[in-house]
Amino acid sequence: MNYSAWALEFTPNPMDGDSLYAQWSKDKTRLPTLLYQIEDFNDFADRIEAESLIRTYGIGGIVLQDGNHLDVKRWIEKNQALGSSPLLYITKMSSIFELPFDELDFPTKSIVECQRDTAKTHELGRIHATVLRSMGVALVQLPAFPRHYTSDDLQKVLSYLNGLKIGNVSFFFQDQLWQDFLDRSGLVSTDQISLLHVEGVASGGLLDKKSLKKYRKLTEDKRLVIDKVRQEELSLIQIERGVDLTVLSGHAKSQSLINSLLLENMLAKGYFKRSVKEYFGLLRFVQSQLRLPIEEQVLPVELRDDFEKSAITLVADDYQLIPIQHLQNRKLYTLSADNNIFQSRVDRYQSAQHFSLAILDLPTDSLVDVFPADALVLIDLTSIEDDEMFERIKSQCVALNRSRSLILFYGGNANFIKNRDELPALMWTVRSPKDHLGMMVEMAFGVHTIEGVLPGYFDKSAVNRGHTRNAIGRISYERERFSLVDTTCLNSIDTLVASAIRKGMIPGCQILMIKDGKVLYDKNFGYLTYDSITPVEWNHMYDIASVTKTVATVPALMDRMQEGSLSLASRLGDYLTAYRSTDKSELTVNDLLIHKSGLKSYIPFWRYAKYDADSATFLYKKRKRTHNYLSVDWSDSIQSWIGRSQYNSLSNEDGTYRYLYSDLGFMAMKDLVEEHCSCPLDQSIQEQVYGPMGMDHTSFNPLEKFQKNQIAPTERDRSFRSTLLQGVVHDKNAALLDGVSGHAGLFSNANDLAKYMQMMIQNGYYGGVQYFSDSLIKVFTSKNNEKDRRALGWDKPNRSVGNSSIYASDESYGHSGFTGTLVWADPKYNLIYIFLSNRIYPDPQNYKLIESNTRTKIHDLMYKSFLKLGDQPNDGS
Repeated sequence: MNYSAWALEFTPNPMDGDSLYAQWSKDKTRLPTLLYQIEDFNDFADRIEAESLIRTYGIGGIVLQDGNHLDVKRWIEKNQALGSSPLLYITKMSSIFELPFDELDFPTKSIVECQRDTAKTHELGRIHATVLRSMGVALVQLPAFPRHYTSDDLQKVLSYLNGLKIGNVSFFFQDQLWQDFLDRSGLVSTDQISLLHVEGVASGGLLDKKSLKKYRKLTEDKRLVIDKVRQEELSLIQIERGVDLTVLSGHAKSQSLINSLLLENMLAKGYFKRSVKEYFGLLRFVQSQLRLPIEEQVLPVELRDDFEKSAITLVADDYQLIPIQHLQNRKLYTLSADNNIFQSRVDRYQSAQHFSLAILDLPTDSLVDVFPADALVLIDLTSIEDDEMFERIKSQCVALNRSRSLILFYGGNANFIKNRDELPALMWTVRSPKDHLGMMVEMAFGVHTIEGVLPGYFDKSAVNRGHTRNAIGRISYERERFSLVDTTCLNSIDTLVASAIRKGMIPGCQILMIKDGKVLYDKNFGYLTYDSITPVEWNHMYDIASVTKTVATVPALMDRMQEGSLSLASRLGDYLTAYRSTDKSELTVNDLLIHKSGLKSYIPFWRYAKYDADSATFLYKKRKRTHNYLSVDWSDSIQSWIGRSQYNSLSNEDGTYRYLYSDLGFMAMKDLVEEHCSCPLDQSIQEQVYGPMGMDHTSFNPLEKFQKNQIAPTERDRSFRSTLLQGVVHDKNAALLDGVSGHAGLFSNANDLAKYMQMMIQNGYYGGVQYFSDSLIKVFTSKNNEKDRRALGWDKPNRSVGNSSIYASDESYGHSGFTGTLVWADPKYNLIYIFLSNRIYPDPQNYKLIESNTRTKIHDLMYKSFLKLGDQPNDGS
């Protein structure tokens, strides 16, 4: 909702307090110092009573304490249109931090009490002021002083009141404790506190003949004094002794006081005239506040989501389990009452084994047998509402926590956490935990900063009311209730993909978009095959083909360079014996990475092999008069063949070579990496990157770890292996190398690749670990010079081939794979795009996806969703 536009609809009439007083002095027929409090705005009779008093007696204002905010606004506008003079409208708050009107999606008082950031409460006060002034209200009566508040809580109160003040809304209070508190703080000027409640002058609010005079002399406080209606005679005495404004409520009391005022001819009394004049001065001030322009503000729902996130509290964490890190050393388990949100959100960060909460009925000794010593058990308690069950589960958790690592997730029922002795690590939220469970899981994994604090009535010491933890740079999957992008653009992706599937470009796919670290689009389409048997799920894995170059070989090289054992100037012959005596000896890592080494694009080494299905091995075809089949070391053989291969024809006069994309260079770099690690590429990259990052759906030779039905099939290989390839690398040369090569062989899903790309776009940082320096990331993702086609291993935007969106910045980088895959990151816009499909199923000659440029069109729509570019075509082909 645009509160700026809304506010412009309410325009108070220009007025002059002196002229209004002069007009009143002539006839003295109205009672502007009387206000009426509507007890229930939804009570038609109550509203009619207020309207009658306005028309008949000219009362000066209305006190509002409930109702739908739009209904209240319209009612105020109607009264202004019908009345001859403006009215004073006051909002009476029943609790601090919380407006009393319905259908305002702001954070509640309890949520505000559970966060630390006073800047947020200041913003809340300012936005509350915006809404109030938009309704036609610029004066607020605060509730009773919250005696249980700590000094930290009171700082939030001060920031909130100053937010109201900045937003040009005045306030007053009925409690002397407020005045004492604000006087001590010195942060709120009494200029903004426009009224003085009578209880701030005298105990119980009853004035004697001299109490107000003494108060004013002592404090120099000249504000108008306001009081509630009392017994008829007592109210008259109060007015005579200095009460300026009296708030009526209920027909009988109101009418009785009005009759007495008129019969006693009090309107002619000097003290009454003074009060009327002061009232019109106040009214003029309030009307001037209402006329001030209102800047467009953040949406209430956006503010509420921010507050609710910051109110989530880490109540206990004695063993420093949160944020969860070192995923390669942890086996995750979850216990819940079949909560799919809880389980699936945990799985996005690292796959866990899931158990029912009922397992806690087992004895502790049995539970210790279920969960190994390195287990981290995440327990969702949000479904439990019975106090007795709470105590039983709490006791079991405390006992299990003595030998196993536990993190509990709970909210709402504060009794559970009042006694926090021996509690396992506990994430808690004051609101319904079911609405925030996904966010709580994300906070446990370090996606967001944890800064919540238990309300002051738990413990006077803020140290004992919650731990703070910094975010560690993981992806957020939590869907915002407000849209950061144009969802219409993103919905168009669905239409585009549906058309691609219908036209036989792909049987299905995974598509993921991350903007500013948040997953904004994450959908799975179609099926693993065209027979529509197995729908694509987020955890299905695809053969990512040449994306292997950037997700396996490149990070392995960066790791060696970071430790100093390799450099871009390193030469093949200096490290690999197979190349030392060949004309490939002088080839540098840099030239291989940018595909300017002069190596041929591809050599079908697999044609020298015969696949033996019985042993699932490849035999070398030795040609004599007839074929002889031998077992060989294919890695050594391929190194030798590359070393003896001819260069391509794209040479320059100076002996350098022009760009030609080559698989051979990355096959050689795999050997280079392994030479410096003394272990296979797949093992080293798993230990260095995939394990710590929680990329547990990324693997070479995935059938060693996963069921075949979790992997999308690729080609029905009729020329080499005579079988449908599923979980086996599609690339034939990579197959000769046992499925592990520097140019192909890796399988993954969109979720895992998103983690890796997020690490890249965060300058090498993810999950609390600095995998690579920001300078090294910059070197690898930038061109050596503008004439280069590619960066180091990474592709760069090229309008002529349409490899990325036309809106992608020059800073962006990515890579595609032959099987129908694409990853792309744009640091300028903090955007990540993942597209995974098996377009070559079952026929690798199916080029419809490439010819249609569908992947790039999807990329365009992602940019359009936040750049607001309209409908501009992508001319890339």
